[in-house]
Amino acid sequence: MNNVKSIIKNLLVFVILIAVTFLIIFKSYDFKETINIVLTANYKYVILAVLCMISYFVFEGINNKMILSSLGKKIKLISSVKYSIIGFFFSGITPAATGGQPMQIYYMNKDGISVENATLSLMVQLASFQIITIGLGIVGAIVNTELFTDGFIWLFLIGTFIKMIGLSIMIIGLFYSKFSKKLVNIIIKILEKFKYDKLEEKKKQFNNMIDNYNKDAKYIKENKEIIFKSLCIVFLQFIVYYTISYFVYRSFGLNSFSWIKLIMMQALLFVSVSSLPLPGSVGVSEGGFLRIYSIIYGSAVLGSAMILNRVINFYLFMLVAAIVIIIINIINSNRKKSRIDIKN
Repeated sequence: MNNVKSIIKNLLVFVILIAVTFLIIFKSYDFKETINIVLTANYKYVILAVLCMISYFVFEGINNKMILSSLGKKIKLISSVKYSIIGFFFSGITPAATGGQPMQIYYMNKDGISVENATLSLMVQLASFQIITIGLGIVGAIVNTELFTDGFIWLFLIGTFIKMIGLSIMIIGLFYSKFSKKLVNIIIKILEKFKYDKLEEKKKQFNNMIDNYNKDAKYIKENKEIIFKSLCIVFLQFIVYYTISYFVYRSFGLNSFSWIKLIMMQALLFVSVSSLPLPGSVGVSEGGFLRIYSIIYGSAVLGSAMILNRVINFYLFMLVAAIVIIIINIINSNRKKSRIDIKN
């Protein structure tokens, strides 16, 4: 029940953020005109953009299936893609995408995958995700230095810094367990001065987590080929994801800028906004798009391009993911009832 209440609370915040974001946007853009321009977009390029988003989930599914197979757990690709969609939805409704992985582990465990194997697979994917998005984001910044005006550079620096801190903590937790435990002890001692409750229990939890990370580190050291493959898959995953912005651009009959220019701009935008503590980066993603893509689109098309881009790379598939999760829960509920009926 606590989980259900938390999900409902996050969904409400998510919906409110969307409403506020688009109320602000449509103060600057005429709603009817903006939507009419969206409807004139070349459907062939729109379909290609949608296929890119589907490919994003498929690549993540391939990655998860590969890692679990190396751990001796064989699963179907469709099941692995299902976990990707679940992670996308719960990451989208929680601040800084913190809810995605726990819910993926929950659903994987319900399907018979151990928590240890699920956690390890997602840990490898997360590390690959951080390395690739940071790397592509930095390249995007190098080739798009003209975009760093009006304070956007600070958004990029803050976003990159948060991602690098997260990656550093992960690396320290994985490969330097003794140092990690010393850090935990220091933090616990500091918190003791503020008289926080259940600190010993939290200390045990963190130390157990570090011990589990140490096991994960052994797997990484012994399976360097798998890690390299994971990095390659995540690289392809984000190339197709960033390509959505290019197909959206072409759908409006524009072709002055190259594919590489568009995906590097999207890489820069993604690393700048994805770590900020807002569900689905709602608000900052839209604002960031309007800011950096103003050099690509004319003022008449810019708002429409932003809406089409965000619908394809986020809102549409949040709706699809919600439907998938509802169907999964109905199927699981019916299976549970069937098992109870058989026992009776």
